[in-house]
Amino acid sequence: MPRTTSLVSLSALIASVFLLTGCPPPPDLTQWQRPGSTIDDARVAMGQCGVPLPGPEPDFTANETVLYYQCMEGKGFTYKHDFHICDVHKSTPACIEKQQGHPLSQKQLDALPFLADKGFYPIKPGSGVVESQRISWRKAGASLHFSHELENDRLAISVMYECGYPEPLGSRPFEPTLMQAAKIQQCMLDRDFEPKDKLMLVCRNYPQVTSCRK
Repeated sequence: MPRTTSLVSLSALIASVFLLTGCPPPPDLTQWQRPGSTIDDARVAMGQCGVPLPGPEPDFTANETVLYYQCMEGKGFTYKHDFHICDVHKSTPACIEKQQGHPLSQKQLDALPFLADKGFYPIKPGSGVVESQRISWRKAGASLHFSHELENDRLAISVMYECGYPEPLGSRPFEPTLMQAAKIQQCMLDRDFEPKDKLMLVCRNYPQVTSCRK
């Protein structure tokens, strides 16, 4: 199942969604229900929607998670506790398309906010987060051993500034559009850096963005 926090109650879900990861609960096999269906029916449907059980946990982006939920709902399943995925991920293309009833235009897609790269996140006063925790890149092929972390971060942070990240990291709110974030990230890739988390790449999430198409 996609990697997130287990659903215990609606209140616990909302707390974990907004305070910890910003992600929805895992698509727990026992949480999907459809009149007259069994757990085996839910298991089959989950596999058809991209979450095979048993199987390795897929790494889903926010939009892929929405598409998964929408696929299950399209098969007649509902998630317990009256959970609706688009209450959490309102700004994803899949949720906006559902709301407006037709596909996004290219202009709409390019202008959507991008929230997956922690390098753009502000640091709230008193949170205990420091600038180094907002470094989201490393030199391509750099050692992952903790003893190299300080050197890796030193190399990455100066280039992040040059490519357009807030300086210092976390110093101000900066919610770039998909188009802006893709250009900044491409600058990092062109400088031979790689993301610490590949799911944060705009062009991994939304390859249709204008600056992702070559």
